[in-house]
Amino acid sequence: MSARAAKGNLCLGSNVIELLLPHRRPLLMVDHVTGYAAEPSPQLTAGRHISANEEVFAGHFPDLHLWPGVYTIEGLGQSCHLVVLILTLQRLHREQGGDSEDVLVALRNLELGYRLRPGFRPELAERIVGPLREVNHLGVSSAVEIKLLQPVFAGQRLDYRVTLTHEIDKLKRFDVEALVRDEPVARGVMTGSVAFDLAGVLRKT
Repeated sequence: MSARAAKGNLCLGSNVIELLLPHRRPLLMVDHVTGYAAEPSPQLTAGRHISANEEVFAGHFPDLHLWPGVYTIEGLGQSCHLVVLILTLQRLHREQGGDSEDVLVALRNLELGYRLRPGFRPELAERIVGPLREVNHLGVSSAVEIKLLQPVFAGQRLDYRVTLTHEIDKLKRFDVEALVRDEPVARGVMTGSVAFDLAGVLRKT
């Protein structure tokens, strides 16, 4: 993995993530973001708290709350989706003459609103939320090369680290890693694309 995203520079909870990702429960595998960096390589740190109340534990497996490895892989894929979306928002904002940091400021402002904290600015939130309401986007993996290293159980927190390493047109390649208590539980490479018409929507605003 390349240098880590600055921890704490972008902290987002589940409500903001649901505005950014099209996924919904029970297949929403990211419930918080803890860091993001656009340079030197776009990267994001995020995670998922795993509860014993998860529906999947009714069958995987009875009497043993073992988190499915495919869910860990899905969480890594959704984290990659978040990197692409935030990076695209920043690039388009720069094309319009703005500062890419403005996008992170707007996302932090959204989080203030959902946390009922002082300082929330509705007009700043609408600059992000308004366009996103009109966007249809879907992340598709074309190749997944991930090794599952350790089992994951209920009561643990999965941390995701994903780094965008290559871009060829719409195709993107990521180094990905999942950890529990700083110990790797999955690691590998994901290749795919995110299909969405964000540029057209934002240029109308």
